[in-house]
Amino acid sequence: MLFNSLPFVFIFLPLTLAGYYLLIRMGLKQWIFLFLVIASLIFYAVWNPPYVLLLILSVLGNYLTGLWIERARDNGSGSGWALALGVAGNLLVLGWFKYANFFVDNANMLGAGLHLERIILPLAISFYTFQQIAFLVDVSRGEIRTGGIWRYATFVIFFPQLIAGPIVHYKEMMPQFFGRNPGRFVTANMTVGLVIFAIGLFKKTVIADSAAFFATPVFEAAQAGNTISLLAGWKAALAYTVQLYFDFSGYSDMAIGLARMFGIKLPVNFHSPLRAASIIEYWRRWHITLQQFIVSYMYQPLVLPLSRLAAQWRLGKWASFSVTVAAPTVVLFVVIGLWHGAAWTYVLFGLMHGTYLAINEFWRALRRKARRKSGIPGSSMALYHAVTLIAVIFANVMFRADSPAAAIAVWQGMIRLDQIAGMATVLPAKSSELITEPGLFLLGAAALIFLCPNTQQIMGRYSPILHWNRWRNRAPSLLHLTWRPTLPWMIWSGVVLFLGLAFILRGQSEFIYFNF
Repeated sequence: MLFNSLPFVFIFLPLTLAGYYLLIRMGLKQWIFLFLVIASLIFYAVWNPPYVLLLILSVLGNYLTGLWIERARDNGSGSGWALALGVAGNLLVLGWFKYANFFVDNANMLGAGLHLERIILPLAISFYTFQQIAFLVDVSRGEIRTGGIWRYATFVIFFPQLIAGPIVHYKEMMPQFFGRNPGRFVTANMTVGLVIFAIGLFKKTVIADSAAFFATPVFEAAQAGNTISLLAGWKAALAYTVQLYFDFSGYSDMAIGLARMFGIKLPVNFHSPLRAASIIEYWRRWHITLQQFIVSYMYQPLVLPLSRLAAQWRLGKWASFSVTVAAPTVVLFVVIGLWHGAAWTYVLFGLMHGTYLAINEFWRALRRKARRKSGIPGSSMALYHAVTLIAVIFANVMFRADSPAAAIAVWQGMIRLDQIAGMATVLPAKSSELITEPGLFLLGAAALIFLCPNTQQIMGRYSPILHWNRWRNRAPSLLHLTWRPTLPWMIWSGVVLFLGLAFILRGQSEFIYFNF
């Protein structure tokens, strides 16, 4: 079921909220987990009922593995084998459903002659797999203890964050269900949650889906082998960057808003990444929970032994940097690229960002002493912003393209500098198109991205996310707008919600991250 669908907004969500708060009012708090699990399974089953069984088996298998790890740890017998088998089992299931066809197809290109029926990718398998791996690791570290099966199932498949994150941690999410008085501040939580949801819905249906109208025809033309012009190439690259930005930002807002309606705060997953002045900072603000998962559960465990080896081998400064920073970063971002999808475009997207990050880390290390002495002048900061934005836009072309060849075709259009001389004759004829579509649209989207506060900042008075104090002063906007329960803001919220719902009538489209 899609968040941006009328049945979800007008049927599923009201009934689920009513049932949840009715159980609390009746003093049946012990039943809320079973209720949320059933509701979330119904939400998931609308997409593909047979894969509900896979989701249930994954939850049950990881819960039992968590109990095994916990028991082994308590007995002092060591939980290493249990953890290794649990992680391996999760990765095998993910690998089969997500990558089996990819590897068979590539093997057949080399003449292997293998046959495998097309496997339909289970919705959200990447997200609930990573979330459960984090749970097993946290249990093995002694950071959490397993609870009842219904509590664990709620943690995994709570529908606001099931499909595309954020990737949440048991120790952050579940204690919120056990406050002194669950269901407190119902009116405040419902209001704040609904406003956040409305903003996210507007981003998705009004902005992201509109941007797709400008980007999609150009990428389809590139895939068909057509030559892409300078204007068309940049229109597609910029429009898709806007589409991806507001699509994922919109989903993140809607997830946070929906959870808040139940009195639950989710961690931030998106915080104005295009305002970043470096690729490092960009990834700290884009898909934040995925980046934190990679750092905590993959990067650090990989880098620690490499650092010891570099010390043993007495490598020099830059050789050590290559072994302990550059190489792991590139490798892990290739993995992140594959995590997004089983296609060479995603592999190359990951390779591009891994290379960006390695270069960024090298530059930071090279400039560290100079930066300490003089700081970063404003002109350099503006240049860093521009370089980061251009790097992201070029990588997004590869992310969107149906094949590497199509991405190269769009890139070739973007760098057709020989066409600049002919702009004087082209622009007058195209002026009305540039002003109305997509020029004015892209300018408006750019103003929202670079000048206006993000959703967390608009709702900052109400602590919209977990650990809001850590993010309150990050990525400040030039315009300062703070939502309050006043008549003008209520009217604004109503208009935003109305437009978000009205634009659903153009046709529903999946969130981009639903495919991962």
